[in-house]
Amino acid sequence: MAGGELTGMFAWMFLPKLASSLVLTAAHWVLQRTSPRLVPHQSTKTYERHQRLSYIFVILIYLVYTLWETERNMAANYYHILGLTPKSFTQSELRRNFRHLSLALHPDKNPQGERQFIAVQAAYKVLADPVSRFVYDHAGLEAAACQSCTTVSDYILASIPRRTGVYMMYILGNVALQVFRLGLFGTYWRYIAICSFMALEILMMTGTSDPGFIRFLSWAAPHRTSFEIAQILRQLMVCIFIALNQIGPQFIPRDQGGNTKTLAGTLSSFVEKTNEEIVSGSRRMANMFVNTGLRRQLEEALAHEMRLGVAMGTDKSFGKEMMGRMQAEHAKNRN
Repeated sequence: MAGGELTGMFAWMFLPKLASSLVLTAAHWVLQRTSPRLVPHQSTKTYERHQRLSYIFVILIYLVYTLWETERNMAANYYHILGLTPKSFTQSELRRNFRHLSLALHPDKNPQGERQFIAVQAAYKVLADPVSRFVYDHAGLEAAACQSCTTVSDYILASIPRRTGVYMMYILGNVALQVFRLGLFGTYWRYIAICSFMALEILMMTGTSDPGFIRFLSWAAPHRTSFEIAQILRQLMVCIFIALNQIGPQFIPRDQGGNTKTLAGTLSSFVEKTNEEIVSGSRRMANMFVNTGLRRQLEEALAHEMRLGVAMGTDKSFGKEMMGRMQAEHAKNRN
C-alpha cells in the first residue's frame, strides 16, 4: 500500500509534464497538416497558452484515471462476497446465498476455497446482525470489528477517534507544507475541504440516514457501501488538492507574478521619477518669481512644493537652493 502511494506521488510529480509535452507536440503535428496558420511560434503568448491548456488537459485526464484506479483496486465488500446489493436485498436472499456459498466452498468439498469460505462466514456474521450491518455500512469494517461493542453508540464512539485522527493527519500535513513553503496554492480551500469531509464522515456515522448526495452516489455505484463512497470522495479530495497545485499556477502568468524585489524596484523607480518631476516643476515656478518682488507668493508656492516634496522624498539640496533664492530676493527688495 505504501509503495503504491509513493509511486502515485512520483507519478503526479513527473508524468503530467512529460505527457503534456507529448500531447502538445501531437496536437501541433496535426494542426501543422490541417491548419498550419493555427500553429504558434515558440516564445509567444499563444504558444504558452497552448502549453497551459495541454498541461491542464493531462492533469484532468490523469485525475479521472486515478479515481477509476482507486475504485477498481478497492477490495470486494461483504455484499459483493455474498452476491448482494447493499440497498436492495432481503434476509431470505442473504440466508439463501450464504447456504449456497457455504456448501460450494466448504473445505471438505473444496480444499482450495478455505480462504473464501472464511470470508463468507465473516460476511454473513456482520450482515445478519442489523447493528453490525449499520456500522459496517456507515463506519467501515474496522469499526464493525470492535469486540467489546454491543450497541450502535458503542461502535460509533469507538470509531470516531480513529476517523478524526485521519483528518488531523491531513491538517498536520498541510501545516508542514506551509512551513516548508510547498503547495501554497489553494491552502484556504484545503482546510475547508478537510473540515467538511471530517464533518461528513461524523454525520454519516451518527445519523440515521445518509446525506442526499451520498444517496445519489449510491445510486450511481450500487455495489458500494456509503462508507466506501465516502472513502472514494476522500481520495477525490486528495487528488483535487494535487491537481490544483499543478493546474492553479498555470492560470498565473509568470510575467505578472512579480516577486517582492521586482515590485520594490518598480516602486522605487516610480518615486524617483515623481521626485524629479516635483523638483523640475518647483524650479520652474521659482524662476517665474525672480526679480518680481512677489515675495509672499513665492514663499507660499515654495512652501506648498516643499511639503509635497518632503512627502515624496525630495532631497535636501533642493530645499537649500530654494531657501537661498528666497533670502536673495528678500535682501534685494530691502535694498
